[in-house]
Amino acid sequence: MAITSVVTQVLTGSGTYTPTTGMLQVLAVCIGGGGGGAPVTAADDAGGGGGGGGCAVKLFSAADIGANKEYVAGGGGSSGNGGTTSRLGAAGSEILQATGGGTGAATGNTTTVGVSAAGGVGGVGTLGDLNFAGEPGMRAIIYSTTHGSGGAGGAAASFFGIGGGGGAQSGTEAVGNAGGAYGGGGGGAHTAGDTDRTGGAGAAGALYMIEFVGT
Repeated sequence: MAITSVVTQVLTGSGTYTPTTGMLQVLAVCIGGGGGGAPVTAADDAGGGGGGGGCAVKLFSAADIGANKEYVAGGGGSSGNGGTTSRLGAAGSEILQATGGGTGAATGNTTTVGVSAAGGVGGVGTLGDLNFAGEPGMRAIIYSTTHGSGGAGGAAASFFGIGGGGGAQSGTEAVGNAGGAYGGGGGGAHTAGDTDRTGGAGAAGALYMIEFVGT
């Protein structure tokens, strides 16, 4: 058995993973979707960032994969929603998976200095040779009646996906920033007025298949 080339496939959305002809082994990197940042309502409200997606890494043989394997790359969470799970294998018989990051919380209507709200939890990889947790979203904080900050989104455990920055700094009202691909959490929003603002969307996950091809 000799390796003659290395081929990569990036799998997004959902479908069927079909190995390249002659694949002997494949190193699969599975990244969950990032969580959405927390939205804010009414006056003086700040939202925590969404958690980054988990990651699982495993080396499979051609026999482990067979002719093909169903897969799902988890979606990123919208404002106020967690990301979803990425998996390799049919539901209920997964051979690799990574959960999505959670969404952040909001401070609620308050002008009390120092009040904060938690970011979303990071997703977790399972079934891998290596399993990693995504970075939690950062906390939101109220600085004064007009100043506050939404929390930044957490990075995916793979570090392929950076988190979205918090929505507002130094009292500038803003929506949360979107997370970066793949699996980054969205940033939380901030308002000091009566304008509702959305949290940033988390980035979708992916499966990165590094195939060792030979004879």
